Amino acid sequence: MEKVEHPSDERAIREQIQRIVLRACDQGMMISSYGTVSVRWKGDDFLITPTNVARWDIQLKDIVQIKDGKREPGKIPSRSTWLHQEIYKRFPHINSIILTQTPYLMAYSVTGEKIDVRTIPESWIFLQDIPNVPFGSHFAGEETILNTLGENTPAVIINNDSVLVTGDKSLGTFDKLEVAEFSAKSLTMGASLGKLVPINQEQIEDLRKKFLS
Repeated sequence: MEKVEHPSDERAIREQIQRIVLRACDQGMMISSYGTVSVRWKGDDFLITPTNVARWDIQLKDIVQIKDGKREPGKIPSRSTWLHQEIYKRFPHINSIILTQTPYLMAYSVTGEKIDVRTIPESWIFLQDIPNVPFGSHFAGEETILNTLGENTPAVIINNDSVLVTGDKSLGTFDKLEVAEFSAKSLTMGASLGKLVPINQEQIEDLRKKFLS
């Protein structure tokens, strides 16, 4: 874009993004060289983390505004910006996105195994289902993730790459990421003790009627 403005609501979103990035780094769910956070601003405009900036050191001025499909001058946004832009265009209920590599979810990413979050009611209510999609599904022009996300599918695992989580508020999106990672950790650490006995379908339907209807 030729010129850029930073009204108070836009600056508040920058602070949200910075807090989420630093919290993710602090909890080991984002590394300094990889991880993207974006938050819808208004309409299809949004703010997103830049490329080639260490996540631990991210400053408010580093975050990139995307308005009318154009980037803020002098800044290079994340390489996944196209995907974030398309998600915001197609899903009005999504206002925040996190794309990152967390240690235990990546175990499912590199093996192609599907994670079963029917461990406790809270994890299923938050996540319901996390499908695996092929490597490259997040590249510009690919439709797989866009055709997979929905009201009942807020997150996907991209094989051999990362995990993408969506939500309404940025903190709620981070909560989903946290629940997914801790579920993956408990399943991985518990594998040596035996197989998971998941919540059965009847109980799932009870949860659906109670919390999601």
